This record gives sequence, structure tokens and C-alpha cells, in this order.
Amino acid sequence: MQMSIVTCKVIEKQPLVSICVPVHNAEKTIVETLHTMLGQTYRNMEILVVDNASTDKTPVLLLEFNDPRLKIYRNEINIGAEGNFSKAVHLASGEYIAIFHADDLYLPEMVEKQVAAMQKYPSAGAVFTLANYINSRGEIIGESHFPFELKSVEIHSFSEIFEATLKNMNILMCPSAMVKGKLYKELMPFDMDRFGTSSDLDMWLRILETHPILILKEKLMSYRISINHWSYQLNQSRTKRADFFEVMDYYLLKYSGIKFSAEALDKYKLAENIDRVRCAVFYLVKNEPSEAKKLLKESFSTKIFWGFGGSSGGIRAHKVLICWLFAVISVLAINLGVDRYFVKSLQRFMQKGGRLMSKRGSI
Repeated sequence: MQMSIVTCKVIEKQPLVSICVPVHNAEKTIVETLHTMLGQTYRNMEILVVDNASTDKTPVLLLEFNDPRLKIYRNEINIGAEGNFSKAVHLASGEYIAIFHADDLYLPEMVEKQVAAMQKYPSAGAVFTLANYINSRGEIIGESHFPFELKSVEIHSFSEIFEATLKNMNILMCPSAMVKGKLYKELMPFDMDRFGTSSDLDMWLRILETHPILILKEKLMSYRISINHWSYQLNQSRTKRADFFEVMDYYLLKYSGIKFSAEALDKYKLAENIDRVRCAVFYLVKNEPSEAKKLLKESFSTKIFWGFGGSSGGIRAHKVLICWLFAVISVLAINLGVDRYFVKSLQRFMQKGGRLMSKRGSI
């Protein structure tokens, strides 16, 4: 494991940190998650749990905690995810604010190291960390990676992060973000109406428009990926273009005067085409071969796999190969009229976790 840019040390001035935990029906994970927050080595914290009208045992489990740092709020009616995030942030009074997920796990030194980083670089608007990916049983199934092109510097500008995102897709781990409190309140809410599940990426880019950010090169949390997650289930049946591309296209147009590298733009186009094939696959699963065929034709017309051997970069080669095979076989199946038989194989593949788009970065 690479060492962080900040070592764990005693901080003379301990500013208040507000940990916001929006929660809805998280009885299976909330107790373990809160224990990892209350067990932080950094002590000057308030933990604000905002229960969005849970109907399971979550409210009862929350009442079993007895810690003065823990503050519990409950919405009598569900105010939606964005509304609950905004309420949590506006209730916070800390100099730094973080929104943590109700099912993820946090290493004891995470908050301490993030505060140390923010104090070392007062101009930074936010700090992120890397993470291990875990399944519903808490078993490690993967990890996030630090972009190679950012390793030579400690603090990152808008153009640096944006180009790295073009190459690697979303590189910022949403539930690891710690943001300056005043800045967070000014920028809220997340723009879910426009950017949906990638509204967190939009938030980080808005922060970068006025402040650089930090990314600690340590895996200081465990990010849970579960087939029961709403975001996972949505992604496993999606025929609409991924929200990620809506965010990126918006900022590409907004900052059209910035010249990003041809390599970054090529990788971004390749990611778009992979997503297009993925949507076509789900059109087939939904027995809509005509819609699938339209997307596949569009993909091939834009040379989806040009440069497969070299320019795929941050997109793993095996994912490109899988998409290529699906695209070719899907077209053949549709043209031969045997797509109904092909669908069963597609469904089995999806059930085994054939994710072409990562859950990371979704709020």
C-alpha cells in the first residue's frame, strides 16, 4: 500500500467535523457502520444521522447508541434522497462536512488523516480517499486505484481531475469526500434533476471550479457493492445513456476553450460506445430488438473498438472484448431472428455480475 501524503499525527487545533449519514431502511448495516464512525481516532466530531422515514428496524437500532456525538433526526415522511442529503448538510455545524453512506465502513484514522490534509493545504476545497470494494458479506472484491497521471502532485486542479476522469471515468470516491463546510452549504443541493446518479460528480467539479482538491493515496474505507442497492439494480437494467456522460458533456461544452489531450478524448469516446453496447444488451433482455439494433449500428458507425489494443487505457481490455463479442453476436442474433434464444444467455451473464459500469461515484 502506498503511503498517504499525510501521516497520522496529533493535530494541535481540532476543528469540528460533521459526519452526515442519510439513511433509509439500513437495518442490516447501520450498526456496524456507525461503530466505525464512532471509533475514529479524531474525536472532535458530530455525527448527524438523518433517517428518511425508514420502515424497518433502523429507528429502533439508532436509539440503542449512547454517545453524545451522535445526533439523530427523523423525517416523518420520505423527502427523497436529494432532500435528505441537503437537510443533513444544513443541519451540520462543522468546519468540515462529510456525507458518509449508511452501509460503508471507515478505517479508524480516516477522519484524522483527512483533517490533517486539509490543514496542510488550506486552499483545498475537499479531500477524498481510495477504498476497498466489499460485497454484502463484507468480503473484499476489488479496490479503487489512484490515476497514474496524478501521482506526481499532491493537490489537483480542475483541468487535471477532469482529464483524469475522461481517461478513467469517475475517480472520486463519493462517500470518502470531506468538504469545507461553508463551501458545501453554498453549493448544495446536488443537481439530481439534471445529472441523476452522477450528481455527486457534478458537485465535485463545481468545487474544483473555485478550489483545488486532495486525494489521499490510501484505502481508508470499504465501499459496499450489493445487488440489493437501488443504484446497482438501476444500472443492471438501464437502457438510457449513463448519467456520467451527461455530466462530462456539460463540462466539455462549458470549458470548450480548454484543450484536453486527444488520448483522453479518445478514451472518453470509447467509454461512451461501450455504454451504448451495454444499453443495447438490455434492450435485447427487454425484448426490444429494434431499439438494440439502432444502438449497435450507431456504435459500429463510430468505430467502437478502434484502438482496442492500445487506446482503451483506463477501460480494462477484457471489458472492451466482452462488449465487442456482445455487439457482434447481438447483431447476428437480431439479423437471424434468434435473439430470443440469445436473451437467456445475456440474463445469466448479468446475474453473475457482468458490470461494465462501476457503481463507484454514484451517490
